[in-house]
Amino acid sequence: MLINYIIKLNNMLKQNSQKSVILGMSGGVDSSVAALLLKEQGYHVKGVALKLWAYKSENPCCSTEDINDAGMTARQLGIDFEVIDMQEEFRQSVVGYYIKELSSGRTPNPCIVCNDHLKFGLLLDYVLKNNYDYVATGHYARIRSDEKGFHLKKAIDGNKDQSYFLFLLDQKRLSRILFPLGELDKNTVRDIARRAELITCSKRDSQELCFLPAGGFGEFSKEYTNMDLRAGKIINRDGATVGTHRGLPFYTIGQRRGIGVYTNTPVYVIDKNVFDNSIMVDGMEGLMADTFTAKDVHWTSGKEPDLPFYANVRIRYRQKEKKAEIRRKNDMLIIQFSVPQRAITPGQAVVFYDDDEVLGGGWIGEVKR
Repeated sequence: MLINYIIKLNNMLKQNSQKSVILGMSGGVDSSVAALLLKEQGYHVKGVALKLWAYKSENPCCSTEDINDAGMTARQLGIDFEVIDMQEEFRQSVVGYYIKELSSGRTPNPCIVCNDHLKFGLLLDYVLKNNYDYVATGHYARIRSDEKGFHLKKAIDGNKDQSYFLFLLDQKRLSRILFPLGELDKNTVRDIARRAELITCSKRDSQELCFLPAGGFGEFSKEYTNMDLRAGKIINRDGATVGTHRGLPFYTIGQRRGIGVYTNTPVYVIDKNVFDNSIMVDGMEGLMADTFTAKDVHWTSGKEPDLPFYANVRIRYRQKEKKAEIRRKNDMLIIQFSVPQRAITPGQAVVFYDDDEVLGGGWIGEVKR
């Protein structure tokens, strides 16, 4: 695979020699290799690190150390580099969204919002304002084009595919985006980094939200929010009180560990009620559902398909898609799986696929259990 890819790179050199690209550099191995590949493909590359969050202690990612690593990698590759301060924009659009969703009893997905508002929003605005041709990142996804327009597709590496986080991209933005890693698997990316002796070649992948401190959500909430963290009742399906929770935002649908309810059989969080500050628990059967609503739906092509229709549907990042019928009801969609699914969670994204292509997606609303 690596040899074939290098051959393809060489064929691109002449074609891309006059093209310029702004690359979002996180200081990790993926964006570092993306910078190397773009340069080898003949693009004029400028690396940009986004300063997003200043916390009293270092964060799991987006830290000062990460920005320094991005700068050193840029110098190592001989490309221009700049740090752009987007802390206020991040606080308002991403952290604000995160707090609002948690306060409403939903489970947010801030990475999707960050991609939409910052990496492919404000950073793309920077690209256009400064007369660059493209914005690029180290995301694992692919973009293809034909007479029908631009198509967002899964990455070759199914274990790293990040197309789920990108469903809000539209035709205009897809025409200006490059994903250099979409055709590669993670092992190949690591191998390229080692061969090039990039300083990030052995750096671990980030797994946490970039704005949560080492102390987790509890420490974050005390410092930055006025969320309601009052204790409340844990009830079962019959309405009987079976325990006490420590605050709704600490729990999510499908959670089993740390609930504080002890029974002969496992119980899971199946619902959160912000009106009476209660959590409902039940056995595995209570988690299963086949129908839910989706709101604020976005179609990648810019046009809603003829409804109803069937698609492969993903309700969380690591879940394998399952077939479901999609139909419209007033201003929202109804999604009905052929087989009940576990822990469909309000606030999370639902993304529709046709084989390896993203058709669109939206946000999970009410779940019929």
